[in-house]
Amino acid sequence: MTQAPFPIINVSEIGPMLAFYQEVFGGSLDYRFPDDGEPVYLTVRIGSGQIALGLGTGPAMYGEVPLPASGHAVDICLYVDDLDATLAAAPGLGGSVVVPAQQTPWGERVGYLRDPQGTMLLVIQSDPG
Repeated sequence: MTQAPFPIINVSEIGPMLAFYQEVFGGSLDYRFPDDGEPVYLTVRIGSGQIALGLGTGPAMYGEVPLPASGHAVDICLYVDDLDATLAAAPGLGGSVVVPAQQTPWGERVGYLRDPQGTMLLVIQSDPG
């Protein structure tokens, strides 16, 4: 059975990142490893999708250390019910608003955030109504 893909965001600290995705996007912890002690990997359910947060401070299975927030090559897209509230919540939890809410020519209302470790997030109002 094929499952939906999901991004793994490599971070230097998991706790503050989990708090950010829970508070700003209403995420819920879906899985953690290990079960006890400080986690090195989490999955966070956001709506019908999920993201993972991995402690990226040591070599991965492929032998290289991931480079958390060393620039970006991927934008993560998240749909939200209230774009204004989401953008307003991010700075208080270590994120930053990169592009304020705006209407696009293709009809969506969007904004850009950076999470506390620099991952670029394209945030889209679910119902632009």
